[in-house]
Amino acid sequence: MNIKDCVDYINFWIRKQRGSFLTIEESVAVLDLGQIAYYNDIIQKYAVSQIIKDTLAPFKATYNFNTIVADPQLVTIPELFLRNTITANASSVGVVVNVASTLGLVIGDVVVVSTGAGLFQPDTTITKIINATSFEINIVPITTITTGDRILIFQSKPYLDLLDLEIQFTSNGHSVHYPIKMINEDERGDRLNSQIDPPLATAPVGEMIERRTIKLTPANTNYVGSATYMRRPRKPVYGYSIVGGRSIVYDPSSSVQLEWRDTDINAILLKALASIGINLSDQEVSQFAQAKTQENYQGVNHL
Repeated sequence: MNIKDCVDYINFWIRKQRGSFLTIEESVAVLDLGQIAYYNDIIQKYAVSQIIKDTLAPFKATYNFNTIVADPQLVTIPELFLRNTITANASSVGVVVNVASTLGLVIGDVVVVSTGAGLFQPDTTITKIINATSFEINIVPITTITTGDRILIFQSKPYLDLLDLEIQFTSNGHSVHYPIKMINEDERGDRLNSQIDPPLATAPVGEMIERRTIKLTPANTNYVGSATYMRRPRKPVYGYSIVGGRSIVYDPSSSVQLEWRDTDINAILLKALASIGINLSDQEVSQFAQAKTQENYQGVNHL
């Protein structure tokens, strides 16, 4: 199901049970609540079965770190990751940005343009992929983007759940990997005072001190390694235009679809409706999906 089908589904049951409806933006917000609730349910079972690992695979991300000398204990996973750097292909005016290729860009990517005085703010995001060589952003640029300007594309990967943390050392020309033990505050004193198993540069301990910041011990060591974590599922976007002042026309090119497998969409929809007090069964979900399938095939000759 695409984002339009999901919104239609939510409003179908709201109209049926309450005689009212939600706006598109409200429906998408409810859908996002549903996917986060579903994520929270199954993340606790990660690695229990291959099916659940496959379900959560789109949300697994890796951050490679190299702690700085000024504060070698802290590893901070950033909110934004530089994913691509492209060059402006022609003069761009207004919200349209022209490039050589939009391949790999997605709606919601954060855009920063190095134009000197016309530097974009980090909250500038791609709102629509127009075609293979241009895209739209969500604000009017201060200055015109000209040929040769560097456009930095960032992807947002908000940190949710840490899966693994490891450091790397080079020994005899080979890269050696060591796991980092994550401890709780009640374990900290025992580990720091331990004569048998003290924290070492090759066997440090880590402690989460902020949402995206991990403190490594012992101090005064430059750590190089990687953090594997589960990021937040991307927020869906329902792209549309209004024709004639009243007709809403769905626009898939400016929409952001759910990243989940089709087999998980039903559960997300049930969670979304439950968040507003409507509880359904899987059978009712299947009946709606079957009705939509028949509707889509009306007037088509299958002989």
